[in-house]
Amino acid sequence: MRRGRDAGGAAGQVATALREEILGGRLPGGSPVREQDVAERLGVSRTPVREAVSRLVAEGLLIKDGNHTAHVFRPSLAELLEIYEIRMPLESLAARLACTGADEAFLDRLEAAGRALTEARSGVDWSVKHEAFHMCLVAGSRRPRLEALVRTLRVQSEPYVRLGLAFDADFGERARRDHEDIVRLVRARAADELEDLVRRHLEATSSRVSTLLEDHQMPPPPPAPGRAT
Repeated sequence: MRRGRDAGGAAGQVATALREEILGGRLPGGSPVREQDVAERLGVSRTPVREAVSRLVAEGLLIKDGNHTAHVFRPSLAELLEIYEIRMPLESLAARLACTGADEAFLDRLEAAGRALTEARSGVDWSVKHEAFHMCLVAGSRRPRLEALVRTLRVQSEPYVRLGLAFDADFGERARRDHEDIVRLVRARAADELEDLVRRHLEATSSRVSTLLEDHQMPPPPPAPGRAT
């Protein structure tokens, strides 16, 4: 591992290295990520590895089992479809509410979030700004419970979006066009068209990532320890 310093320090470098290994397929879904092994392999102490693992758990790229061992997120087609099935009516409703109640301050925030997303670098930077854009739209509904529900579901589904970015070169460009149209329709107060676009945007993401999961033949997760197969 390079010894050069960056804004994130050693933990940031470890997180970047692990993230690249996960998205590049060198750490397949379900692989255990043990702090000592990573520390020895990258030539660092366990402290930055522990912090890096916590960051990737927060991002959804790693999960921890009942024994607190980190494993690489393993995509599940059934989970993907369920999450998006719930998200579609909630986010399309939030978009309609945001559109009908939009004021200039909200429009300015949404346009700024859209510009930040357009200018984002690929990978995690894009994912963070993608999440910020959509949650800005949802927050415009001014329904705190609806916003909390959507936020929880989006956290669970964001790793699937990263999968799309990692394996589909056109994924980001198609999303960019939809995001620009979302801003345009909110400014035009076109609530019906916006509601339909948000639903189609989510349907397209779900469909494309489902295809990627099937193409890459992701295996089912192993049975939990102590349970019969």
